[in-house]
Formats: sequence, structure tokens, C-alpha cells
Amino acid sequence: ELFGRSKELALMDEAWEEAGQTHIVSLVAWGGVGKSTLVNRWLEQMEAEHYRGARRVFGWSFYSQGTGERVTSADLIISEALTWFGDPDPTAGSPWDKGQRLSDLVRQEKTLLVLDGMEPLQSGPGYSFERGKVKDPALATLIAELARDNGGLCIITTREAVADLARFLEATQQKDLEQ
Repeated sequence: ELFGRSKELALMDEAWEEAGQTHIVSLVAWGGVGKSTLVNRWLEQMEAEHYRGARRVFGWSFYSQGTGERVTSADLIISEALTWFGDPDPTAGSPWDKGQRLSDLVRQEKTLLVLDGMEPLQSGPGYSFERGKVKDPALATLIAELARDNGGLCIITTREAVADLARFLEATQQKDLEQ
């Protein structure tokens, strides 16, 4: 059961219904608070309603829960997503080119994109650049482009606020989840 998260479910519902206004919702909290559970519950509700007009739904988890395995690059998701969205050559181009192509493909139709557990690809304490910044250039490009223009919705769960979204406050929402 999911308790006490009706406001957060409503936030995602509203962001989806007003697609084009809110491009990205990021849910931020420490591990174990229930970010993934919350998103999975929302996705179950969306599925029960045939995804409410989504033409495509793509989800990716950056962390293997319970195994201790953490990703250090977004190469696999970018390659898999480019293939899934129909890119003719997912290996072509620089990481920035791949992120741009993927964002273009995502924006072709109303898409729900879920990026779960993104913190392994963000800078944390001890890095020489801004905390919460996306370290992978392809993923950083994808997120910035979707924050700029997205007729669907991207949901991000992470333990670190996504610093890259700070310049897109009019089109993104960050929700800090409490215990």
C-alpha cells in the first residue's frame, strides 16, 4: 500500500494533463523514502487508463535495487532508448549528438519517459562541479532539451536535486519528498 502520497500523485496527474506546460517532474529524496514505489503506483494508474493519451511510454532504472551495482555512464540507456525510439544508427555521433537525437525522437509523439534512480549519474559531494549536475553528456543533453521543449512528460527520481533543471523553472517541477 501507498500511504500519504495523494498530493504527489496529483502533481504527476496534473503535469501529465497539462503536457506542454510542465516538461519534467523530479522527485527527490533519500533512499528508502519510496520514490520508485510512488512512480510505479502512478504508472499502474496510468496503465489502467490506457496511459491517458500517451503514444509511447519508456522507463529506465539506473540502479539495480539490492545488488549494490551502480551505473557510471548513460551509454546503455541512450543506446537502448535510441533503438527503441527508432534511431537508424544508435552508435553514430558524439554523446551530445546522441542526447539531441534522442530528445528529438522523444518529442515526435506524446511520450511518457521515466528515469528512475538517476543519482549515480549526478555529481555529489566532493566533485569539482555543481552538486546534482548530470555528469554524462548524452543524458545531460537529453534532460536539458526535454526541459526546454516537451509535449509529453519526463519523470525523474533521484537522491540529488537535478542542478541542470535550475534554469528551466517555468517548465519543470521538483518535489522534495519527506519521510
